[in-house]
Order: sequence, then C-alpha cells, then structure tokens
Amino acid sequence: MMEFSKSMSARAPDFALPTPSFARSARDAFESFTNPKAVHKRRKAARLAALAEGRKALARLRSPSASGISAAKAPHLDAAISAIETLEAAVLSLDAIANRISDAAELVAAAEMEDGDQPLGDTDDDTGAMRDGARALLAERYDELRGDIDRIARTAYAGRTNLLDGLGGALNVPLDAEGRARALIPGTDATSAESGLALPCPEQAFATGTERQVVAQALAAATQVTRSLAARFEVDAALLAARIRELSA
Repeated sequence: MMEFSKSMSARAPDFALPTPSFARSARDAFESFTNPKAVHKRRKAARLAALAEGRKALARLRSPSASGISAAKAPHLDAAISAIETLEAAVLSLDAIANRISDAAELVAAAEMEDGDQPLGDTDDDTGAMRDGARALLAERYDELRGDIDRIARTAYAGRTNLLDGLGGALNVPLDAEGRARALIPGTDATSAESGLALPCPEQAFATGTERQVVAQALAAATQVTRSLAARFEVDAALLAARIRELSA
C-alpha cells in the first residue's frame, strides 16, 4: 500500500490524497468480496481514463503557450503518469500469473484423479506404470508453468521499474512542487521462489499424494496472494489518478 514519506512532517503538503467516505468504502469492500471481477474491470477502466486525461494534459502543459505556473506542474504530472503505467504493468502481469496458477491447480487435480478408484492391490503393474507416467507429464507441465510465472514477474516492467521481481523495485512519486510530500509504493516478489509465491518444485513428479497436497495448498495460497497484490496496486493507482485529475485541471 502507498505510504507517505517522513518529509511531509515539516508542514502540511500542498496535496492530500482523498479519503473515500465510510459508506463508499463499505460498499466497495462488499463488492470486492461478492463480485471481484466487476471491481477489477471498473478500476482498470478508471486507470485508463486517468492515463488518457493525464497524457492529454501533459501535452498541453508542455506546449510553448503554457504559462510558467502551468508548466511547473508538468514534471509532477509526468511522474504520476509514469507511476500509474508501472502499476498497470504490475496488475496485468499479476492477472497473467493468476491464470498460470489456475492452470497449475488443474494439473494437480488431474494428477490426483490418476489414482483412480481401484482398491489397493487391484491395480496391475502396467496400469500403475501408465498412471505414474501420466502424473510425471502433468508434473513436467506444472514445472513449466512455474517457469512462466517467473518469466512474467521478472519482465513486468514499465519504464525502468519492476514491482514484481523481488529485487527491491519501488515507486517514489513526488506529490508537491518542493518534494516535501512523496508517495512510496514498495514492490514485492511474485516469482515462484520461496521468498515469493513459494510454489514447490515437483521433486517426486506428483507420484505421492503428500506432494500433490502440498502443491495444491501452495497454489491456493498463491491465488490469494496475487489477488491481494493486484487489489493493493489498483488502490494505489486510483489514488494517483486523483492526483492526475488535480494536475490536469
């Protein structure tokens, strides 16, 4: 979540991020729980609208006819636009990662079904070998999806900043002309590593129920993490969009 830097403590900033009413916050929280796709879609539309408005205003502020006061807004508007572009790249990448996680969960479920309904001792060696082979193929595909997740997280750039690779990328956005107030938006680790989504390697090729259960639980947890991260970045982008609207006025 976006934080304010301590430089704001000197005196009140020229700009304060808006605080939604309690009723609106409660409504949004309820809708996020009951219809997260609709909230996600609405937030994306709002981000894109703010970006379009900001880019148009930035071109106007940078024109030769702009006044000195108006032109002074340009660097701060440019910073806010760049920050939202970076957050948008992160949210889109988290969506892609969530899709890979969903695909991986289906593979684990398919591997679990390979055990079949045969009673213990009633499965011949050929059938057991075929099931082991099928599970191994599913485990191989799961491992490929882990690689896809790492690739997506490590290439989630917009400009020079990556918020998902776990390498310390962050946004530090000035909110006033003097630089006294800044919005700090930390990055995260959305790779499959233990420090990130913690998706285990299928070392036993899904041969044991224990390994399949561990992987399934890790995927369920990773699903919640990616949703939470996407929502956090969306909220940060919405607050910056408000800043863009102020600077564009």
